Amino acid sequence: MNEHEKLRRRIDELDAELIALFEARMEVAGRIAEYKMENDIPVFDETREEQVICKNVGRLQDQSLEVYAASFFSHLMALSRKRQHENLKNYPLSHKL
Repeated sequence: MNEHEKLRRRIDELDAELIALFEARMEVAGRIAEYKMENDIPVFDETREEQVICKNVGRLQDQSLEVYAASFFSHLMALSRKRQHENLKNYPLSHKL
């Protein structure tokens, strides 16, 4: 196996880990949507999102990735918000009362 194939295999392994983490994060986002609905809390919290981005960018070992990490988390949270809105639309009416 040449170096290119080895690197591709490593990417495949990392992608498998990322998708498992993505699913777990989206499941928790769904639970957060339920909590927000029950407690009349808006889905979007700009301050919280800024904190999440700053906290995670701060965890970088390679600061040259700062812009990419910020973009990654910004997009991830946008997907999470979208999923929360979808969950709220499908939230059982009995829970909305």
